[in-house]
Formats: sequence, structure tokens, C-alpha cells
Amino acid sequence: MTVFFDLDRTLMDFENAEDMGIKAIFETYKSELKMDYETFRSTWKVVAQKTFDEYSAGKLTFDQQRRLRVVRMFEENLIKLDEEEAAKRFHLYWNIYAQGVENFPDTLSILENLKAKNVQIGLISNGDSKNQRWKLDKGKIVQFFDPIIISDEIGVSKPNLRVFEIALEKAGTSKEECWYVGDSLVHDIEPALKFGLNVIYLNRKLEEGSLLHHQEKPAYIEVQSLDLAWQALSMHL
Repeated sequence: MTVFFDLDRTLMDFENAEDMGIKAIFETYKSELKMDYETFRSTWKVVAQKTFDEYSAGKLTFDQQRRLRVVRMFEENLIKLDEEEAAKRFHLYWNIYAQGVENFPDTLSILENLKAKNVQIGLISNGDSKNQRWKLDKGKIVQFFDPIIISDEIGVSKPNLRVFEIALEKAGTSKEECWYVGDSLVHDIEPALKFGLNVIYLNRKLEEGSLLHHQEKPAYIEVQSLDLAWQALSMHL
């Protein structure tokens, strides 16, 4: 068996870190803003996802999407920023954000349990190579993964099915023996199922303790935690 994981929002939690960075921007520049904090926070998340999706689609570089999210946020407040000022404000956000990125509490246990059973563990992640590998090092989990598939390094991003084809080639495994664990229906679960992988949809918004079996071949299981993902996987070892 080979188990591939997504990284962001699956193994690593950056929501709190993101909120810390957004708060720092808001507090520093609130005299300029027309939004209250909750509106600013929710709008930032929408803008950030949109610019990241444009990066994933090859429309922006990684650095461009970082600056552009700031430019667009302040445009929402009728403020025009030049590139230098946008970069300055992004670095304020990043310096705070970087301090808060961490593993989810249930991340290490599933990786250790799989390793103890000699299960091959891989990673499939969209994003910038340097940034994603920095997260793996910060979380001290890089040693668990072989292969590591990062969109920036292979030139294609999820939900493109070619990502999963490359992952299987590098792992030397077959669809039938492979599982994929991710948190996004659009970028993880739907394309992985279409490709023919067994999937576990990590939906932390479910009622605590939920483990749902949606289909058998390929398997489609929905769980509330990585502890329950391990429980589901262990039944197939």
C-alpha cells in the first residue's frame, strides 16, 4: 500500500497563522480601511484563494500572487498600492504568518503509524517548492515522505490528473494499491477519484468522530480527523 497526503489544511494548519497575519495588516493600516475586521478577514481569504488558484493555473508567478493579494485587498478599500508598498505590506503579513504555521495535532500519529507498518508514504502538494519544503521542515515531517510531489517542481498542479500519474510513476505503485488523503473536494478528492485512486476526504467540519463510507471501488471514505483516517486505512493493511 502507498498513501499520499495533501499538505495544506490536511497535515499542516495555517488557518490560525493566516488569521494572525491578517490581524497584523488590519491593525497597522486600519486608519486607511473602509472595512471592519471581520469583513477584512473574510475578504482577504477569498482574494488569497483566487490569486493562489491563478498561480496554480500558471497565470501568475508565486511572488506575483503574494503581492497581488495585497494589492487587491487594498483596492477593495479604494486604495491603490504600488509594487514596493504591496511587497512591504505582504512581508508584514508573512513575518507574522510564518511564526504560526504548524502541524495539526493528529498529523504525527498517522504518519508514525503508517511508517511502523512499513507503508510507503508520499506527498502531493500544490505550491512553490521553497515554500512547501519550508513547511515540511518547520513541521519536522519531511522524513516520512518518498516521493514528494510539488506542483512547482513538476510543472503541473492539481486538479490536473497528470499530477497523480507522475506521483504513481515516482512511487512505483498502482492505482489499486494507492490511497490519497486530502481536504479539498475540487483539488484533491474529485480528481483523485476520477483518476481511479482510493480516497479519504478529510472534512474537519463533520461532527466529531464521523467516518462515512460513500463507495467501495475505488474507495471513497469521508472522515472528521486523521485519527479516523488511520482507522480506515488500517482496515486495508
